[in-house]
Amino acid sequence: MNINVSEEDSKYMYDFVRRIIDEIGPRMSCSSQEAEAAEFIKNELEKSCDEVSMEEFTCHPKAFLGWIKLDMFMIVISILLYFISQIFTDQFWLLVIAIISFLFILSPFLIMWEEFFNYREFIDPLFRKKSSQNVISKFKSEGELNRIIIFSSHMDTAIEFKLMKLLGWKFILIAFGVIFLMLMWLVLSFLHLTLILIGFISLKAIFLNIMIWALIIGSPFIILLYFFVPLGDKGNVVPGAADNLSSCSVIQGMGRYLKKNRDIIPPNTEIRLISFGCEEVGLRGSYRYVEAHHKELKKCDTLVVNMDGLEKPDHIYIIEFEPTTRTWHSEDVIQKLSRAAEIVNIEAKRIGSGRLEKVLGRLTGGSDAAAFSKAGIKAGFINAADWKNRSSYYHQSGDTLDKIEKGTLEAVLKIIIAFLINESKLKS
Repeated sequence: MNINVSEEDSKYMYDFVRRIIDEIGPRMSCSSQEAEAAEFIKNELEKSCDEVSMEEFTCHPKAFLGWIKLDMFMIVISILLYFISQIFTDQFWLLVIAIISFLFILSPFLIMWEEFFNYREFIDPLFRKKSSQNVISKFKSEGELNRIIIFSSHMDTAIEFKLMKLLGWKFILIAFGVIFLMLMWLVLSFLHLTLILIGFISLKAIFLNIMIWALIIGSPFIILLYFFVPLGDKGNVVPGAADNLSSCSVIQGMGRYLKKNRDIIPPNTEIRLISFGCEEVGLRGSYRYVEAHHKELKKCDTLVVNMDGLEKPDHIYIIEFEPTTRTWHSEDVIQKLSRAAEIVNIEAKRIGSGRLEKVLGRLTGGSDAAAFSKAGIKAGFINAADWKNRSSYYHQSGDTLDKIEKGTLEAVLKIIIAFLINESKLKS
């Protein structure tokens, strides 16, 4: 299949990225810059789409990574309480302190599991509520609506990952080191509490030497992870060219293409081009959208293609599984994306379900596609990044336009156009 992306449309997509970076800058979730970018994206989509709207929502943006500082604080308190307990001999106070200490090491696991590995808003109310927005544009076709096809991206940028800037991917070793310390102390804290409960007060100091060494060795890890991201708005320095203006530009490119080629829109189908807010703080924008439109999306035969991190034309991936949130995407959508890539002669590798990918991907986070897949809506995810060499700019101030190699945006645009053409043929 010969799909042509004109020089004009190609230039437009890269200029779109440049203009937002130059005119608006970093766009931390719920910031005024994110709102400016949303308005910019809306204005551009209005030039090609039938209908464009802005849907506002609220969330607690600082909670998603703020839990790390809270967890580190609670770990230290738990260990210090154990040391303080050594000066007590009365069983009642020993028991009270042991219970509190155990709860202070158990709680960080619960917070980490719910906030990061489930993307649930577990402790979010502890943080300030702010406003954000999703931009939704539509192309409509003739006939009664019974199908929705969504192409999505996100407009916000992450808070700068200071620890990654310092250590590169080695920061993962720091994270796993702290998790190991947490696991070790959770077990020892439980044993310590159990010994006190059954009356072995004389053995209360049995773990003292272990914990002294654990604190000596573990303290640098805890301190480094505590400063994983800066406090307040100091981390709002990420231009976010690849992550994720790259995908926003492809959304714009799709809008421009559909304006000139409306015949590829299947009958009884609505095409939605969406740029979500607050992806970098736990997919809050896409979760809010799915929650607000779930009944409609389920009623129609909805397909979702999400895009994120488009950087290299020779590293295009179709993600079938996201390890962090343990989310499987729709096999139907994944196969259709693979087929679309084949017919436009673009290599796109399916990844995510391999053993090594599952292990290494535990701490990489999720995509907006997960919000749909978890709700039972068929979704797939396209990425185009060389993850081995990405640590020098990922979620850092170096994520600039030059990180998007020429040909990447055009290749992904061709894939999603082919995807839509195939859907049109199935419906004709």
